[in-house]
Amino acid sequence: MTKNDAILQVENLTKRYRRLVAVDDISFSIEPGEFVALIGPNGAGKSTTMGCIAGTVAADEGALHIAGADVTKNPVGARRNLGFVPQHLTLLDFLTGLEYLQFVADLRDVTASERDEQIEELLAISELEDARHVILREYSGGMLRKLALSSVLVGPPKLLVLDESFVGLDPESTYRIRKRLESHCAAGGAILLSSHILDMLEPLCHRFLILVDGKLAADVSAPELERMRKSDEVENLTDLYLETTGKKEAIAG
Repeated sequence: MTKNDAILQVENLTKRYRRLVAVDDISFSIEPGEFVALIGPNGAGKSTTMGCIAGTVAADEGALHIAGADVTKNPVGARRNLGFVPQHLTLLDFLTGLEYLQFVADLRDVTASERDEQIEELLAISELEDARHVILREYSGGMLRKLALSSVLVGPPKLLVLDESFVGLDPESTYRIRKRLESHCAAGGAILLSSHILDMLEPLCHRFLILVDGKLAADVSAPELERMRKSDEVENLTDLYLETTGKKEAIAG
């Protein structure tokens, strides 16, 4: 696959914070239709990697392309094809929920008719219909998280980058939003999702990238994980994660 074919291309990405190497020369790509999990222990470099992809963190070395656009040299072009939900949300809390979604739609040049239809669907999925006229500073943490997830689906952009985006959501909302994200990939979009909820990721994702100390320690497809499970190499994704991160013996002991 060429750089122009992949929705996301990460090449030799490195990010340092003084003497700490947070991300250490990692490379991977994500194709249209792929739902990819980025997992690893706390401090492994997941949020830094996602920040570099989104352009909110400056990479020290390497290249990043979203739908062929260079994140550093052409940030506007790259962000046209990006929807990003960071772990720590910062929304425009003086807007209502409806106004916020309309604002995002305007930024993405969604036509008025498509905008209204998409917003109504997303408000229903996130159960925010009755809170559409409430200003965001009055939203709960879970409501803000659902609104942020809804906002990245307006348009929608080709690539969604979601950092711990299901934290604090109730099971019903998690299920509905998961289904909507799966539809995004089925339509040719791509998703990079970071989460510690491995039981949710295993049936959801097509590939699993495991970061350890800033390095890409494993890139395992869902069929490969199934093969490993059937051959008794690992029991499940959690078992693979524990083995890759070196935590399995410590827990067993």
